[in-house]
Amino acid sequence: MYYHLKKVLSCIIVTIVFFGCKEEKKEIIDNSKPNIVLIVADDMGWFDLGCYGNDFIETPNLDKLASEGILFTDGYAAAPLCSPSRASLVTGLHPISVNITEHIHGNRPAGPHQKLQTPPVSQQLDLEYTTIPEALKSKGYYSAHIGKWHLGGGEFLPEHQGYDVNIAGAWNGLPQSFFYPFFPMGEKPEIQNDAKEGDYLTDVLTNKAINFITKQKDSTFFLSLNYYSPHVPIEAKEALVEKYRKKRGNDDESIMPNIHYAAMIESIDQNVGRILNTLNELGLNENTLVVFTSDNGGLSVEEVPYFAKHTPPTDNGDLREGKGYVYEGGIREPFIVRWPNMIKPNQVNRTPVIAQDLFNTFVAITGAGNQTNDGVSLVPIFKGETLQARGLLWHLPHYSPQHGKPASAYREGDWKILHFYEDQRYELYHLKEDISESQNLATENPEKFQDMKQKMENALKGMNAKFPEPNPNYTGE
Repeated sequence: MYYHLKKVLSCIIVTIVFFGCKEEKKEIIDNSKPNIVLIVADDMGWFDLGCYGNDFIETPNLDKLASEGILFTDGYAAAPLCSPSRASLVTGLHPISVNITEHIHGNRPAGPHQKLQTPPVSQQLDLEYTTIPEALKSKGYYSAHIGKWHLGGGEFLPEHQGYDVNIAGAWNGLPQSFFYPFFPMGEKPEIQNDAKEGDYLTDVLTNKAINFITKQKDSTFFLSLNYYSPHVPIEAKEALVEKYRKKRGNDDESIMPNIHYAAMIESIDQNVGRILNTLNELGLNENTLVVFTSDNGGLSVEEVPYFAKHTPPTDNGDLREGKGYVYEGGIREPFIVRWPNMIKPNQVNRTPVIAQDLFNTFVAITGAGNQTNDGVSLVPIFKGETLQARGLLWHLPHYSPQHGKPASAYREGDWKILHFYEDQRYELYHLKEDISESQNLATENPEKFQDMKQKMENALKGMNAKFPEPNPNYTGE
């Protein structure tokens, strides 16, 4: 069923055969203290890159990054929405553990057309949780957060969460425009004062990242570069839009991905290329661990038309639904890792991995402290070994802006179960045979259904998950 990956995988396999015998197996050096560059896109879907099978959007730099390290086919965000995913990325904890299970926007009472009242969540990442930069500081890392934060303002901003530098990270989750001044004038002087009319936000954030890398080239650093793109508003540089208009032969926005979105993705790719070139030019390439991923699936529905523009902008290939849903389209992400000193190139790995694993991985590599219980270290995979089998849990007890309804999901091996709380419906899928989640096997596999149901319930109970309750003000559809 992995139709869109087959072309890519076959090419990579050929490369593995050609290059795989040229060097002996590399071993991880404990406490090797590489520089770490974590690049996180916003709303980029699993199917948006060439290396994941997209044959319309051009992403040569990310494709090259994947060929130089490990492409995870089954990499996941911790949630189908931004704030919970980002909280997990920075702490290594499940969204349940930090009580951020939906995007931070203020706890709102249920409307009269919502059957359920959803549980309240924290409106910030509380300071009690250890973050990646706080853990790495004990090993002498100098850390920067650049771009989207959306985990609270004021005392909860990145500079109060262990980062030595914060550029453009704030309470808000999206810009007014991707063109200068990006946000209300004066709100983010660190990116507005040296930008000008016509400048594009993705380029400006990359400029800041390159400046940081260059200044810290003789130190050990952690860079968290969080693009606001390709989140709405769907805006791209006109030259790239025109490129894709010509490539497609028309500008019909019902054809996915639409040309504006494709141009946004290519802008990200170009800027990732700039980061990689900088590392290479400064002689930092070999001992820098670079990770690229996204915070949730691609936007596959229409959103706030007067502001968002050009929505829906994309689909998610064979995956069902997208952002705001616990189906695969909402949680499966690009997940690429490169570290030339330690990781062999041209690897395609089907192990299910998830956002909170990165904290544990960075801690394990640097010897910077204790790992969390909510994720695992990926170091065994870097060594060519396998991870111990485990289950992965997603919990979205909320209504999403994309019309997703309260639900939980659990994956173990190739099996995945979903529970929808409005009607207490369950769905069971075998992902290896049905990546599109189109054949509900709950009825015809009663033993597996009961097994997965019990495991999901145990996982939720073990984490003290909060659940939606009946809405007393519900008046009907």
